Amino acid sequence: MVKIFLRQSLALFALSIALSYTSVAQNSLLVNFGTSSCSGSGEPAFSLIKNPLTDSTSSLITCSMANQVPDIFAVFVAYNPKNNKIYIADIRTFTETKIWVLDIGLPENITCPSLLDSTPDYTYSYVSNNFEFDNNGDLWSFSNYNDTIGQCKIDKFDVTTGNIINTRTVQFPAGNFPASITSGDITILPNGRMFATLGSFPSRLYEIKNYNTSTNATATFLDSLPQSCYGIAYLNGQLEITGTDFSGNCYYYKYDIATNVLDSVKNFQEGQLPIDNTSITPSIGVTKQLVNMVKVNDNTADLTYEIYVRNLGNVALNNINVSDNLAAVYGAGNVSNINVSFVPGDNAANLVLNPSYNGSTDTSILLAGQNLNNETSVNTDYFLKLRLSFRVTNLNPAATYMNSAVGSATIGSMGTLSFSNVADSSNNGPESAVDPNNNGNATEPGENTPTPFNFSTLPVRFISINVLSVDKTSAMVKWTVATPTVSSDKFEIEYSVDGRNFKSIGELKIDNSNQGSYSFLHKNIPGGNLFYRVKETDIDGKFVYSSIVVLHNKNAPNSFIIYPNPVNNNVTITSTTSGIGKTQILLYDAVGRQLSAKIMSSAIEDINTASLPAGTYVLKVDNNGTITTQKILIIHK
Repeated sequence: MVKIFLRQSLALFALSIALSYTSVAQNSLLVNFGTSSCSGSGEPAFSLIKNPLTDSTSSLITCSMANQVPDIFAVFVAYNPKNNKIYIADIRTFTETKIWVLDIGLPENITCPSLLDSTPDYTYSYVSNNFEFDNNGDLWSFSNYNDTIGQCKIDKFDVTTGNIINTRTVQFPAGNFPASITSGDITILPNGRMFATLGSFPSRLYEIKNYNTSTNATATFLDSLPQSCYGIAYLNGQLEITGTDFSGNCYYYKYDIATNVLDSVKNFQEGQLPIDNTSITPSIGVTKQLVNMVKVNDNTADLTYEIYVRNLGNVALNNINVSDNLAAVYGAGNVSNINVSFVPGDNAANLVLNPSYNGSTDTSILLAGQNLNNETSVNTDYFLKLRLSFRVTNLNPAATYMNSAVGSATIGSMGTLSFSNVADSSNNGPESAVDPNNNGNATEPGENTPTPFNFSTLPVRFISINVLSVDKTSAMVKWTVATPTVSSDKFEIEYSVDGRNFKSIGELKIDNSNQGSYSFLHKNIPGGNLFYRVKETDIDGKFVYSSIVVLHNKNAPNSFIIYPNPVNNNVTITSTTSGIGKTQILLYDAVGRQLSAKIMSSAIEDINTASLPAGTYVLKVDNNGTITTQKILIIHK
């Protein structure tokens, strides 16, 4: 009822122009509640099955539940990503739910829980039709089905009390209503997507959308299953949908989320009887992008990359690391002045860098033996972002240098069957490129593209950049570039209040290739630390960033920034936290008619101007009687 995918051991290195890329396999863990024999003989138990979608499956552990439940019927299993534990629920009386919480040792070990008490950890009156955790440790279940109109409720409830947190309506598509919701199962991917198999004769497969919003949810019909299926789990970017006829026939179907293809039926793994399923998903995703390139001489450049690493799964990862073999790409002896740092604000896990990293004989960027948690709604320690800069010489202008970083981690115990590696070779681009098709598997074809660099197409070289306060209300950004600026198109001035999230506040076209010095005045700046950088873009789309400079502005704690100006389809207002919740934003036309009003609910607010005619408008920001007024010009491009 949950989700899974791992990656098997790998032998990946950073890619040079002479190296070819090989995709990395995963190694998923399927959790099955049932019996060890498809015939139904044997005591009720749950098993963890390794390599479930391969020809080399193996049962890591089989843990008896005979002291807790008398048989396999009306019993659910679910994995809770919030605490990395297995939960067993018994609803056989249909008047109460009994729940046992099972610690199987994740992520360091995988073993059956010891001294498991027959007394449940929780007992309450709420009885669910389904039993599946999201990443925040809340349970989900369908209820109150009306098969005439194809609607039911989906309940989010507290596992410790059975109290319903919220309820939404789910609408099923006409012509494909499920026969019932009491027969079936749901699974939630680590990225939040929900799928369900419901009904029998036939069972139908759905994706449930918008279930965790303030609006009603909708069910998108995906396929009818040839046989009745009562269990579902997420494995390696695919769904395993399971069933039995209780007459010696135990089976599963594989459904590819990315291609929407249902595979042919197969015998259920390890000859077991499936009653309910869940999964454990160790997974890692990596991106890498080239963010700065400075030409030093005819064969030397200073390069800066950003590497983003994320725990994409639903279980904490051991031994997290990132490797980058620069020598394999640029040649031994050609790389120097290596500097690695965490991007400010992007190391909530408090990981430690490897001081011995040299990109050649030691390619591990992090110290060994560290962990990376999985994502929940309350944590930010499930990802990290690194900035890697160095000088490279003896560059060949005719060559394209392809570079990748490899993220790796483990779960289980070294030297045992439970041990599994997970790994991902970086995909070229920002952090949003970590899993382009959003199926939770970052190792698929097309999702591990190396990051290219070509010396002959190096954009403009920044010589200097600085920022100065002007009249305590504005910032003057000045920068100098090497000339001539051949093939250069424009500069974009970007600003941030946290050093991480930058927004464009202005643009300058490059009309004179021999002009080396530029400046930009940023008006109505707020107080606090203000970060600036300049992005240069070539005619062919290639770009380069300047370094980041900081203005420590202590003179305007309650002021606001309004940008860009002129405006196309959106104008942005930024404030210090002192304005949140008590500042009103008012927009007027040229004759003084009020067009809109809103209260700032965050430090950055956007006003959509796409529907407004081109012309002059007045934006007024009222912070407890302190008024900031600015004329804006709307020009739709």
